[in-house]
Amino acid sequence: MINLLVDIALLAVGGFFVWLGAEGIVEGAVKLAKYFGVSSMVVGLTVVAFGTSAPELVVSSIASFQGHNEIALGNVLGSNIINILLVLGISALLAPMAVSKNTLKKDLTLVAVISVAVVFMAAYGSELSRVDGIILLIIFAGYTIYTFVRAFNENRRASAVENWERPELKAKHIVYLLLGIPTLAGGAHFMVKGAVGVATFAGISEQIVAMTMVAFGTSVPELAASAVAARHGEGDLSIGNVLGSNLYNMTLILGVSATIAPINTNVNITSPSFIFFLLSVFVLYPIMAIKWKIGRIDGGILLFLYLLSVIFLFV
Repeated sequence: MINLLVDIALLAVGGFFVWLGAEGIVEGAVKLAKYFGVSSMVVGLTVVAFGTSAPELVVSSIASFQGHNEIALGNVLGSNIINILLVLGISALLAPMAVSKNTLKKDLTLVAVISVAVVFMAAYGSELSRVDGIILLIIFAGYTIYTFVRAFNENRRASAVENWERPELKAKHIVYLLLGIPTLAGGAHFMVKGAVGVATFAGISEQIVAMTMVAFGTSVPELAASAVAARHGEGDLSIGNVLGSNLYNMTLILGVSATIAPINTNVNITSPSFIFFLLSVFVLYPIMAIKWKIGRIDGGILLFLYLLSVIFLFV
């Protein structure tokens, strides 16, 4: 029992430092992006999404190094489900968020295509191989180039506007970035250790623990960033953060984890983890397209689906 309490404490303490480190990364990165005159959507898809995905990257990488590849996979699947169903659900309840056609046709479609690809990669041969990891990293590189070109074009248009002034960038924001990385890494190490201990004690598979407790802990930065953004009327930033984070989770994080060590999936393609992983993406199409916004009722629907996903995972 003492060991269990220690493991739970490690999860809690690790989650706190993951959140604290990610907060520093996000705040510093947002100020840096704003300095270059980039739109809220692009900021959300790139800098904020990368910053809030850092916990998943560190947790999954450490888990792969330590041989706990079920945590690496479960963390990504669970984080993506949480990002859409829980994070967007809460954000929409706080304030309805407008959706542009470009977001639906390009950004969400890209997330959907890569989600399907990841499921088939995982199902084929019952593992994500090193080759799969390299393919995902190549997709990540292509996506990164695309977003940089998009950001460059927006910066050029913004700077061409008359009376445009570059926002101030303070030294403390750079410090936030530099201190956030080791803080996050330390917290991630404690989270992985605690999660393995809880799973062993309770007889629950590491993947389920990763998809619930660990995934929630590493998704706290996305939740905080998106909820605050929605509350301040920055719906584009909130949606961009979620979609961009999910893209990074699938391409960069799974790519790095599978390249370190092949990930044994040991699950059927019809398992609840994969079903809710895909459902969380495709449910956004009708929600976004009906009124070109995610309203409070839509937020309630997303939260209901999240509760269902948790119930089905444990059952």
